[in-house]
Amino acid sequence: MTVSSETSYLVAVIGAGPAGLYAAQYLARKGVNVVLFNRDIKPGGLAEYGIFPDKLKMRTGLLAQFKRILAMPSIRYQGNVTIGQAGDIQLDQLRSAGFQALMITTGAQQKNWLGLPGEDLAGVYHANDIVFHYNRLPQYVDLQLDFGQNVAVIGVGNVMLDIVNYLKSEQHPCVVTAYGRRGPSQVKFDTQTLEPVAGCLDLPAIEAAVKSADLIEAGVGGDVDGFYQLLADARTRSTVCDTGLTFRMAFLRSPRRLIGDDRGRVRAISFELNELVSEGGQVVARGTGQMETVAADTVIFSIGSQVEPDFGLPVADGNYVTSPQPRFPVDGISYEVYNPDLCARCEDIFVSGWARKASEGIVGLARKDAERGARAVLSYLETLEPVSLGTIQSALDRLPDAGKRVVDAADLEILWTAEAEQAAELGLPAFKFKTNAEMLGVIEKGLTT
Repeated sequence: MTVSSETSYLVAVIGAGPAGLYAAQYLARKGVNVVLFNRDIKPGGLAEYGIFPDKLKMRTGLLAQFKRILAMPSIRYQGNVTIGQAGDIQLDQLRSAGFQALMITTGAQQKNWLGLPGEDLAGVYHANDIVFHYNRLPQYVDLQLDFGQNVAVIGVGNVMLDIVNYLKSEQHPCVVTAYGRRGPSQVKFDTQTLEPVAGCLDLPAIEAAVKSADLIEAGVGGDVDGFYQLLADARTRSTVCDTGLTFRMAFLRSPRRLIGDDRGRVRAISFELNELVSEGGQVVARGTGQMETVAADTVIFSIGSQVEPDFGLPVADGNYVTSPQPRFPVDGISYEVYNPDLCARCEDIFVSGWARKASEGIVGLARKDAERGARAVLSYLETLEPVSLGTIQSALDRLPDAGKRVVDAADLEILWTAEAEQAAELGLPAFKFKTNAEMLGVIEKGLTT
């Protein structure tokens, strides 16, 4: 793409998690002017509010990258602003202000539930509630969590391991059992996330669970021995788990009903036992009709998230709908929003990251997907005429007043400095202010001193 010294393209990137930040960086490097809108005051998304707090090296490295992106002269940050059908600014208002393309990178903000009887019982949580609580996302800081002694986690991914790590760090004595609907060899979590909780593994119980799945796994070519050895090796390398937490796993089980006691708290889960079949080159769990009930006084669903349906874009299967016949495919993937019935103007809207495919991958994959999506946006922009430089501020001036303080990159520097000072004063590795009001107050104070 080539633009003159007097003109450029103008794009709104909506959502400032990793996908939004890396998409903005890619576009800016190609000469595009970008405004990065973010619902939260601070950028980072799940990199800010979803990574376990003890992963300091990862968090520090990502923040340094994000700061460099926001310092690029052709990127303007606008935090504390909601975009969408019921937001501070609607998509049509962005178009009217002069934005030539809209890249949606809002992630998957709505919790997945299975719709089971008993999900409304006390002691039932979604993993997002807990992750956002310990990462101090303002809306979740004061969430009251009441964990029992027999905790069941539905799901066996990295987030499940982070939940176990949180319970361990809270010195909460309990038995945690993670339940997977498929077999041991289909479990996917990384060893780095396993390491902090490996010392709590109940290897005899897990070995029994793995062996019970052996025959079923053999029918689809699974390697249960390799999975067990990975856990055993991690357990050998780990330090002793002295918090009173015991960590177990069970497989080939799908929850069907949560059972409560006479006080309205969950006391048990009814599972259907599964078999495994190969369908289309993938291993799929299929119910056998055989049921099993196990005791649990806390149930945590760690089953991913889906996109926000109230944003104003068409949704199917938890994702924003993309065109089956894209004009600008990248590596065979469609990034173009599609709805022939409801979208009068979808050709200028693109999605990437978890907004395109919810709960898939981590930061590295989000970056790759964001850059592919940005390439699709660039291909679309090449069908348009560039606009005059200086349009970032003029476009922002044409937008409706959000009715609240909009946070820019200079404000973020004040906030980050104040957080670092608080961390040093308190002797903590990191510090976050508790509420949006506190963060905005720190910014205002910094501007007047």
